[in-house]
Amino acid sequence: MVRAEDATASEDPNPAEPGDDEMTRESLSIEVVWKGTERYPLRVPKYATVISIKALLEELTEVDAGSQKLLGLIKGRLPSDTDTLAGLGIQDGARVRLVGTRAADRVQSRAGSSWQDGDQDDALAILDPGDADGAGGDYVEGEDRVVSTDWPAKLAQTISTAEVRIMHAPRAGRKLAVLDLDYTLFDCKNMSGNIVEMARPGLHEFLAAIYPYYDLIVWSQTRWHVVECKITLLGMVTHPRYKLTTALDISSMFTVRSVRGNRGVEHQVKALDFIWARFPGIYDRRNTIHIDDLGRNFALNPQNGLKIRAYKRSETSARTDTELYKLTRYLLAISPLPTLEYLNHAQWRSYR
Repeated sequence: MVRAEDATASEDPNPAEPGDDEMTRESLSIEVVWKGTERYPLRVPKYATVISIKALLEELTEVDAGSQKLLGLIKGRLPSDTDTLAGLGIQDGARVRLVGTRAADRVQSRAGSSWQDGDQDDALAILDPGDADGAGGDYVEGEDRVVSTDWPAKLAQTISTAEVRIMHAPRAGRKLAVLDLDYTLFDCKNMSGNIVEMARPGLHEFLAAIYPYYDLIVWSQTRWHVVECKITLLGMVTHPRYKLTTALDISSMFTVRSVRGNRGVEHQVKALDFIWARFPGIYDRRNTIHIDDLGRNFALNPQNGLKIRAYKRSETSARTDTELYKLTRYLLAISPLPTLEYLNHAQWRSYR
């Protein structure tokens, strides 16, 4: 678990940023074999924990991390989830065997057939075809019109029960950037398993550039242990040039019913009111921007939402993807404004 700590800097840290070469020197290549024939070459930091490896494999194989067994990391027994590769003495090029079954396969074997994966917390009730591949255009305010009337009660329940793990205290006078993780900051399905290649081009440069002006909150639609492992493997927890205020998981989300066109959809939503209630007097609609590849995630706060193109198929798109560089220019350009509540973020690429 990430432990809370106080903000220590009135000045932003400014050492040289570690590059890909340094990350490569501090990483190990391992090959994970599943079902005898499926092979997953991974390149991960040598200090990565076993649970971090399981979280990455959960993305690639859809085998729940809690049911995975990794054989070959240590002779004669299973390693602890908190063990690190370095602590286990794993050498570059090691081969590991994964034992486990997809939750969807277990459901099908019991019920005959089902599209669900058996974990309602990680499943969307209805996938919106307009957002299915995340490659659509910019979000248009009002394109998802929430029609369910029980969302205020769900919001109040979430505010009272969901846990917020403070990593670095909010800083006075900063605006807030709420950032989606999967397909916004990295390609979670990149089959290379190389964490450097999975990160969206310019990830760390982007966060370091906006950090003097924005506090940073990551909000991901997955369970906490997966969120924690992802941001750790990506180097976002210990980066010297920026700090995360907190990371939120699916427990901070709830389901609403919306109308798009003439069609009703049920989907989960990231209600910024949750953050504003948990950080009263610090963050509000005037100083918050929410960046996500799925417009439905900010259906309750459409004016605060900025839809970014999804980052997928990074093995072919990495050289041409410039979204974070363009987004850096936009966020820096609007950072001096006294309020963000009158901006039309749908026009962010052409903002001057």
